[in-house]
Amino acid sequence: MDFTKKLFREVGADAMLTESSDLRFYLTGYPSSFGFVYTDAQESILFTDPRYAESAKAAMKGQYIGVEIARSADAVLDYIKSKKIKKLAVPFERTTVPQMLLLRKYGFKPVDSMPAFIDAMEVKSEEESALIARACSVAEEAYIRLLAQLKEGMTENDTAALLEYEMRRCGAEDRSFETIAAFGPNTSVPHHHPDQTGLKKGMPVLLDFGCKVGGYCSDITRTFLFGKGDGAFEEAYAAVLSAHNEALSRVRVGMTGREADELARGCLRKKGLDKFFTHSLGHGIGVNIHESPTLGPSGARRLRENMVFSIEPGVYFEGKFGIRIEDTVFLTANGAVSFMKTDKKLTVL
Repeated sequence: MDFTKKLFREVGADAMLTESSDLRFYLTGYPSSFGFVYTDAQESILFTDPRYAESAKAAMKGQYIGVEIARSADAVLDYIKSKKIKKLAVPFERTTVPQMLLLRKYGFKPVDSMPAFIDAMEVKSEEESALIARACSVAEEAYIRLLAQLKEGMTENDTAALLEYEMRRCGAEDRSFETIAAFGPNTSVPHHHPDQTGLKKGMPVLLDFGCKVGGYCSDITRTFLFGKGDGAFEEAYAAVLSAHNEALSRVRVGMTGREADELARGCLRKKGLDKFFTHSLGHGIGVNIHESPTLGPSGARRLRENMVFSIEPGVYFEGKFGIRIEDTVFLTANGAVSFMKTDKKLTVL
């Protein structure tokens, strides 16, 4: 993905240096725990250590980025200094104080490259969207397999582990984030950590999960009943599903994240449930599970064509139950299209 030169032109510096693992992957498509991507007007180089050199050279063969061995940050900075670089762009948001002090020690004038990364990463290429679509498909297939194996007495930990195992079996290279499996009253905690709570008849179940394919994430939440529940749950579920569908059908290019959030929040407000919607409608999804834009009360950025983000309204009643319905969606000129295929109508196992 030749984003490097485009980003370099945007930052207005003599050169650009990227160390953060997610941003390095975005530029190169190559994952590693150590490395730097250096770019100036003449060249782009991935500096990495001997552990990765062979595979990095194979991965970068025929591409616009060369590969060189460097055993430390100092070796990379010595190379950059030899090129008489003064103004060096780095992502301030991902740069620690010691790293910044080291740059200044070498005489560089740091310039922030993060705004250019945010702007570029918000809009997905066809290749990126295809990888996210595949990650969504894998997550959903794993979910379908899980439903066939759920049984009374299974713990939240059992369920989370089984879902992650099934995602791997279906082709995932990793999970997108720590899987959330919540039963009964635990569903009222939006980011509950799975524990030894056992599954019983009549319990609501909330699963928030996702996986990575080709380095790109998926994100999905499904809430259902394990056996017949009560009318209060079913009524609240219908309200959340209505809010989800309202946002999915009406979100448009040019809206702010705040305006998109209000589509769902306003729907819940009409039913007196907005005060139980305690988080934002959604967030950007890409190489990271949380990226720009933010679809929430603080979301000032405007939505653009080819963005990928979540739509995930929810309501949470402390000590009782919670409901969240989430899809990963792709924004087209004509509106949002969900990557998810599973039915969002209330499931009762």
